[in-house]
Amino acid sequence: NTISLPLMRPGIANAFLLGFIESMVDFGNPLVLGGNYDVLSTEIFFAIVGAQYDQGRAAVLAIVLLSFTLLAFYIQRFWLGKKSYTTVTGKGDSGLPMKLPKLLSLPIIAIGLSWAMFTLVIYSIIVYGSFVEMWGLNYDLTFKHYITAFEINLEGGGIQWTGSAWNSFWTTLTIALIAAPLTATLGLIIAYLLARHNFYAKNAFEFGTMLSFAIPGTVIGVSYILAFNVPPIEITGTGIILIVSFIFRNMPVGLRSGLAAMSQLDKSLDESSLTLGASSFQTFRAVILPLLRPAILAALVFSFVRSMTAISAVIFLVSAEYDMATSYIIGRVENNDYGLAIAYSTTLIILMLTVIVLMQLAIGKAVTHRQENTTKS
Repeated sequence: NTISLPLMRPGIANAFLLGFIESMVDFGNPLVLGGNYDVLSTEIFFAIVGAQYDQGRAAVLAIVLLSFTLLAFYIQRFWLGKKSYTTVTGKGDSGLPMKLPKLLSLPIIAIGLSWAMFTLVIYSIIVYGSFVEMWGLNYDLTFKHYITAFEINLEGGGIQWTGSAWNSFWTTLTIALIAAPLTATLGLIIAYLLARHNFYAKNAFEFGTMLSFAIPGTVIGVSYILAFNVPPIEITGTGIILIVSFIFRNMPVGLRSGLAAMSQLDKSLDESSLTLGASSFQTFRAVILPLLRPAILAALVFSFVRSMTAISAVIFLVSAEYDMATSYIIGRVENNDYGLAIAYSTTLIILMLTVIVLMQLAIGKAVTHRQENTTKS
């Protein structure tokens, strides 16, 4: 209560801010599961693309949504205050981690295991649903949905991707693999600037970086169409507009993760490196970046997963040449082809889990704990 919890404030505050904003602007879940329960994001969507087509009403609702975001941002800043949350310094000993007491660790483990089991059940149902003939009517096992989506023809001496889902699959994977590292890099660089440098209108700049995350994806999609459908920057219908959309949409998560991690790194690390003759870039690359591995991994994973599963903005930006997995799946759902949609979703889940594991192995984690001296005297 007096040491560990106060030092976790940056992480808790940034998690609260991201969770609050994500809940406020979420579009897919309220649209599919909300029924007659209206939220601001769906109201904005129907005001723009619905029968009413009232851009003024959509603009007013967007301002209301942004005002809630602004309020949450300032509550977070007020709660953090100007206190120091440094836990990693330039000293040789960073201490040993303290184990949680059983009265606290046991409930946390119970909650974690319960949530893991619930998630496992949901995913198991999805996988099972991809192998049945028709969910709710005919539960005979079949592979036809996978064959229709991902059929491969080896005739003619070469590989022919004849499945109906291959085009959107390769497009989605390529764009996600391009957007994820760019998003993480941009977010962490901005986090470093905000955490280590003071400049005019710094707070306004920090809030501005959150706007792309706070604005509903439907509004972003329509805005991108209007902005990039005419010269001099005419990129509507290309893969570039999808990459740009993902970068600026998902960048705030990498930024907040980086800020939470940077707030625990003492400035003496930077100062020592600069004193020894290293440049700012060398200091960031050789000293700060290795300690930001958890933040880098979080930014990469979130950006990749969101790029693979984005719905609201993508619906407006896809084209026949650059179709995305989510738009393909929605199209199958609209045609009541649920088996094919579930089979595609299962494939995406397996792919994303595989990429996340590879990212974890490639990046690893920052090592800041005390290590025993194994040198023999």
